[in-house]
Amino acid sequence: MLYIKRLSLGVAILASAASAQAIEIVTKGDTKLSIGGYIKAEGLFNSPDDGESEFKGNLLQSRINVKTTKTVEDKKLTGFIEGDFYGDYATGGSNLRLRHAYIQLDDLTVGKTWNGQFLAVAPLLTEQIDFWGTGVGTISGGGSYIRPDLTLHYTHKGFRFSAQEPAYDNANLPDLVVSYKDSLSNFDYNVAITARDVKNGEDSDMGVGVSLAGKLKVGDDSLHANVYSGEGMGAYSAICVGGPLGRTGGVDCDAEDGKLISQTGYSVGYKHQFTQKLRGNLRYGEVNVDDAADTSATVKSANLIYEYLPDLDVGIEWREQNKTTLPWMPAGQQIEVMAKYTF
Repeated sequence: MLYIKRLSLGVAILASAASAQAIEIVTKGDTKLSIGGYIKAEGLFNSPDDGESEFKGNLLQSRINVKTTKTVEDKKLTGFIEGDFYGDYATGGSNLRLRHAYIQLDDLTVGKTWNGQFLAVAPLLTEQIDFWGTGVGTISGGGSYIRPDLTLHYTHKGFRFSAQEPAYDNANLPDLVVSYKDSLSNFDYNVAITARDVKNGEDSDMGVGVSLAGKLKVGDDSLHANVYSGEGMGAYSAICVGGPLGRTGGVDCDAEDGKLISQTGYSVGYKHQFTQKLRGNLRYGEVNVDDAADTSATVKSANLIYEYLPDLDVGIEWREQNKTTLPWMPAGQQIEVMAKYTF
């Protein structure tokens, strides 16, 4: 299935894309080559609403990246490539999978990397351990297009302009995102507009959505929230007419009875720093689709993460979702334990 093959739901944290702990291994003139990534061991206790409970463990989220930087005629040139081991996961595989491969020249980025919706929301969300369902309730909910095969970003001051491979294969235009981020004292925010050509039966229509995400710092703690609304947003929120993306029996994700269907989603979260080494996060996300079935999806989570050593975290997370989003993510409750070494 195309959805399963292309699915990559790493909405967990933006920092996971390119580790700030990268190790510089070669310097020649003004050219630098570094490697980064992390090794993550995770164990998952699954208690579905229907079916038998089970426990599974793996290290497939572990990843490695290579980054080069140099200055050419007073311009900063960067190349970045990263992979993890979720290749063919839906069929039991653990092959190396390409996550990112892009070129950045000053404020211009082109290649395979995060879409504009993700960059407008994810940096302002609470920290989650969950790899597959963190973004439910956001416009970057973690559908199959979170890292399009081709994306172009241009940033200018607080603005970001994004053109990306369309979610609809027969679209006439790339999917477009314009976002703006800024800060007011201890409050960071990002507002974004998405426009895309949306499949509607044998034809297509233009869908438009708006999102707003914010983070308020309160001492060492922080409050997080986001909201979005619009038509044609199911391909990015991962919640469609009738249910989660890829699990609706082949019907159009964002259309019903010949018209585009609107949806609204939101999430709220809270981070608390218990000690210098121990932190915790609470989060609730919800999506409501204005279709005939009044489709809705919710997710709740709570975690504790302990910095055992610099660059070595251990953690535990409880979560509950009311919809089966993937065969290995059924409706019900889960508890995940993990250890993660970042380099």
